[in-house]
Amino acid sequence: MVNMLPRDRAEKILTLGKAGWSADTLAQQLGHSPTTIRDYLNGRKTPGVPAPRMHLLTDALADYSRQRLAEDPHLRPNALFKELKELGFQASRATFYRELRHHRLLTSTDRRPHPHQDLLADLAGRSRATIHPIKHEPVLPRPVAPITGESLSSYLSRLARTNHLTLAEVLAVLPSWFSTKINNPDELSQHHMLAPATTDALSALARLGRTTPQHLAGALPAFGARHTRGPVRATTACRCCTARRGITEPVPVHLPVHLKVCTRHGIWLSDTGQPNLDVTACPEIIAAQYRANRLLRRYTPQQLVLAHETALAAIPLWPAASAAIPLHWRHRLLTLQTINHNRHHDIGTDHDAYTRAAKYPDAIALVPAILSTRRIEQDLLAKSPRHSASRPC
Repeated sequence: MVNMLPRDRAEKILTLGKAGWSADTLAQQLGHSPTTIRDYLNGRKTPGVPAPRMHLLTDALADYSRQRLAEDPHLRPNALFKELKELGFQASRATFYRELRHHRLLTSTDRRPHPHQDLLADLAGRSRATIHPIKHEPVLPRPVAPITGESLSSYLSRLARTNHLTLAEVLAVLPSWFSTKINNPDELSQHHMLAPATTDALSALARLGRTTPQHLAGALPAFGARHTRGPVRATTACRCCTARRGITEPVPVHLPVHLKVCTRHGIWLSDTGQPNLDVTACPEIIAAQYRANRLLRRYTPQQLVLAHETALAAIPLWPAASAAIPLHWRHRLLTLQTINHNRHHDIGTDHDAYTRAAKYPDAIALVPAILSTRRIEQDLLAKSPRHSASRPC
């Protein structure tokens, strides 16, 4: 609850207001802001009754936060806070955490210390000479090319399998930096205690895998790779793209937050835990991805995601007329469920990914108008005269 005036002071304001005193006069005499005086005179506040706290995380920003946490379950609240600041969230970090708890988006596990704090301290205390690999280090006979955005644990596992080794055997000849990194659920976080050893760790992996540090650093986010501007989302790489490299197992990756479709193969790249879908039977979904890419020339990825979530809520459940049924997202949903269930029997028809993919063209079609409206609102707000801050009660 927000602060309020003492009951006797608030009742005095009401008594003097009924006697004909203006809000400005009362503000000068009693030392409170005119806004506070008017709140009591107009009934927005009641003496002795605390006013409810205003929630600064709007429904739109709450939906944005909910989707970002669904796209990347290991996204740290601090990174989400920075994204919301770019979208205009004006409150402090403490208020942001309180708002997340109010919307039930923050749990007690989200602010736990790093799971390997002791090992991090040990790494930070070592000299670079100690971390540097030995002279006669092993070199694996078969190199493995990383997939763009691939998780470090996935790449190390593929490197081990290709060379007929276990992951433990590969980690045994690498610096302890790797064991610490892959056991942290959030590989994207660059902990300050791991940062000094990152360069040596990257060089050690490059020598072991017979590749270049630049190649690994440009593909693996664990080394700070940023193959795109803006936030990323956790998903699984396009199965057709990985199959061309002879990879049969799913490859977990972090891709640009706006990238939903592999336009080359027509694969819907679902959120973590959801299956990737074949959308070639609905070319309008692929066309919508191209349209989203073009929107990034004018807007940020965060703005695009926020507008997309707003658009999803505005899409009607049923078409306005029976003639529009073949163009409606429910017809598209049935098509996707039928195609994917018939071609890939291991994919059920009850996943949320179907609905999001089916709605995608309709949502992207609404996004430009939503973004334009918000830009006009921001321009008008910027041009309006600034009101002086209210004095504390």
